[in-house]
Amino acid sequence: MTFLPIGLGYLQAMLKSRAFPCRVANLSGKGRKEVLAYFRAQNPAVVGISMFTFNRKRSYELLAWAREACPDAILLAGGPHPTHLADEVFEDCPALDAIVQGEGETVLMGIVERLKTAPASDLWKRTPGLILRDGRTLPQAPLEDLDAVGIPAEHLEADFLNDVGQLAYLSTSRGCPATCNFCNTPEFWGTSIRFRSAPSVLREMRLLRETHGLTYFSFRDDTFTANRDRVLKLMDGIQQSGLHPLWNCQSRVNLVDEDRLVAMKRAGCEFMQFGVEHGSERVLVLLDKGTNLRHARRALDLVRKVGMNLGIYLITGIPGETWADVEETATFIRDTKPSDCQISPLALYPGTRMFDQYRAEGRIQKDFYRASGDAEIFARVDAHTEKALRHLDQAAQKAKARSRFTAAEFAEQKRWLGFCAVTNLLCGEAAEEEGRFTEAETEYAEIIAQEPANPWGFMKRALLFEKLGRVDKARADLSEVLALAPGNPEATELARLWGLKQTDARRGTRPKKPAHGPTAEMKGAETYLSRPKM
Repeated sequence: MTFLPIGLGYLQAMLKSRAFPCRVANLSGKGRKEVLAYFRAQNPAVVGISMFTFNRKRSYELLAWAREACPDAILLAGGPHPTHLADEVFEDCPALDAIVQGEGETVLMGIVERLKTAPASDLWKRTPGLILRDGRTLPQAPLEDLDAVGIPAEHLEADFLNDVGQLAYLSTSRGCPATCNFCNTPEFWGTSIRFRSAPSVLREMRLLRETHGLTYFSFRDDTFTANRDRVLKLMDGIQQSGLHPLWNCQSRVNLVDEDRLVAMKRAGCEFMQFGVEHGSERVLVLLDKGTNLRHARRALDLVRKVGMNLGIYLITGIPGETWADVEETATFIRDTKPSDCQISPLALYPGTRMFDQYRAEGRIQKDFYRASGDAEIFARVDAHTEKALRHLDQAAQKAKARSRFTAAEFAEQKRWLGFCAVTNLLCGEAAEEEGRFTEAETEYAEIIAQEPANPWGFMKRALLFEKLGRVDKARADLSEVLALAPGNPEATELARLWGLKQTDARRGTRPKKPAHGPTAEMKGAETYLSRPKM
């Protein structure tokens, strides 16, 4: 993984907005010599490493190099892995001075303020929210006003950040009301949700548009739609902003309704993901999910009715799961027709109740993460789980082939919602896939006519024209995109490609990124199926 964790941007914003200099660095893939040179050149008083279970060993290595390069610096680790497994992390990482427990902004501010007051003392070790080698300080209360943190885009100073598309991943709330026994969010962030205000979110989107030309965003909140009034207010703000973004989000199946979904689509939401987890009521209870299949079917049906792409997360390989439960999940997939279905074997992570249960029962050894390079501890390693993963993947592939909206469904969406750019975009894409290029051009042209400040109509039509060999028209539309969203990463890359001599330009050339912005793949099933067999 080479993405910069979202949380580092908010830590930087908290410090820099209060006049403490701070840089963010993505040191993924950097060798010892380059890292040592970087640390020595920066000469920091504090080094903080964002540590997850999957990158724990690389984090230990970075901390050791930081100690070698900066012997007097305070070395910190934050994130879910050190928060929940502090003793093991201290044992495995002699260079580490302290662990920031849970939410980090207030703790980090406390450290740097104490350093400023008493640079050569251990006063910083009294900061609330720290785990030290010889004990813990008092807990730090969660931030109630998330707007007080600041906006990462406004303060970004980053080294080795080669892809500005990473900045399109936004966090607008913290916490989740659920208490699923396989998730560490309740333990890390809490079960009460705290929200950034709509003006703060809109300001961040506008800054990213003006600074980097970003037109697609991904809201990575656990439950983006949890507060109905806040969602509606934010959607109204996006519609009134003139930004015309496309975006995606994720939420729980019991926290959506028709009003929210309609407002979201009109504000540019084209893809929504839900953690359904399973198609068996009995297994949902085993997972303490707090939702049922009635919630799930209703939510997924509403998303299809409104006319957005649908994604679901599913888990298999659960203790107590039978083949009949797996078949119920396959039926659920067939019935709901998601366009994207991420299926993973149940993995146990530190900070979850299921992990604690397995460890208490002696089924996870204390030194597992020291002895193993694995990121996952799978709940079941058996033929059932392998068979279930393959069976559900087959069902998902068949469902994806049937997930495209029909002409009748598009017509009903247009009749019900009136003009909506997302409907036209999806309708145009469907027409392109089926070779109805004139119809696709008409859909994109309507967006341009209705919303001439919307870069997406020009972008999609430019790609269509290029596909059809109408190079001059494609370049003209691409120029409009760059005029509306200067610096847009995809349009800039296309301009570079299309700027070649016409005889050198290859028909069908595309940048690596998809036209609908950032995507990510879950590797759980792949990791499970490709693991060495014992």
